[in-house]
Amino acid sequence: MENFKPFSSRELIKAKKNKVFLFLLWQFTGVFLVTIILYFTRNYLDAYSFLLGSMMSVLPSFYMALRIFSGSSVKTAQDIVKSFYKGEAGKFFITAILLSFVFIFVKPLAAELFFIGFGVTILSHWLSPVVIK
Repeated sequence: MENFKPFSSRELIKAKKNKVFLFLLWQFTGVFLVTIILYFTRNYLDAYSFLLGSMMSVLPSFYMALRIFSGSSVKTAQDIVKSFYKGEAGKFFITAILLSFVFIFVKPLAAELFFIGFGVTILSHWLSPVVIK
């Protein structure tokens, strides 16, 4: 029987970090593919509205992932919880600011495609347990 060597804490964190960022890459890729399809099958307005809506979810999620996985040291459970709270607060703030900027400065905007992009991207987080095991 082979000797089984369990992963160290550092190796486990690195593996999770890689999977989280891989999931975010999949989100970016999916968003851009749908945007390109919308551009060629519908119009420019629908495509950029969908893209903006999707980015309202993807960019804050990227910030949170950076916040949680910042640094290379192994953290205590209390530090991890603090990172989650700060990351979630920052994610909420960034989302609110980005949504405000879009609604104030982007004219014209296809609201239905904007909210479809936003909603579908948020719902795609439900797939994260499949990617991040």
